[in-house]
Amino acid sequence: MANKNLPLRLIGGRATTKNPTSSAGRLQPNRGFAMLFSVLVSSLLVVIGLSIFNITLKELTISTSARESQTAFYAANSGLECALRWDNLNGNGLRSAFASTSASDEIDSAKSVIALCNTVRVNSATSATTEFEFKVNNSGDSNGPCAKVKVVKTPGSPTVEKMTTVIESRGKNICDTSGRRVERGLKATIITQM
Repeated sequence: MANKNLPLRLIGGRATTKNPTSSAGRLQPNRGFAMLFSVLVSSLLVVIGLSIFNITLKELTISTSARESQTAFYAANSGLECALRWDNLNGNGLRSAFASTSASDEIDSAKSVIALCNTVRVNSATSATTEFEFKVNNSGDSNGPCAKVKVVKTPGSPTVEKMTTVIESRGKNICDTSGRRVERGLKATIITQM
């Protein structure tokens, strides 16, 4: 029911009361403020939501990268431990399972004994360098973690009565040439009496 004190006005075919605070035909100054405020608040909420989503994606990428890096590090560590174990064994009456000279018995020993560590393929065994690839798991998965290990023995270094052994192990989270491959390396230098 309309207020009796306000004059009636016909707008668009219906009777309405005239607002005494506004002039005829002019908009009130606060009419668009609610719309502007709601658009600003919703825009702010969308920006905050997108920022949180972006941070979440980056955290997932970092956690995946850290996991793959850890797998590669463990592969390198396993290869290094395998090489250290066979370096300390006296296989076939030799000082080490790895060749330290060009004698054929030492080279043959390096090719055969290392294969007992795990699924190992000896790439080369020369006079003082032995390289092999070490598969971390024996499940037959060609894309599993692996390590390439290089053992270099230098007799007479740093002095005549000592021998320096350098073991370098490069672990990979995936053995193929995938773009997701992560590689980590470990190096051990050991000086022993001859």
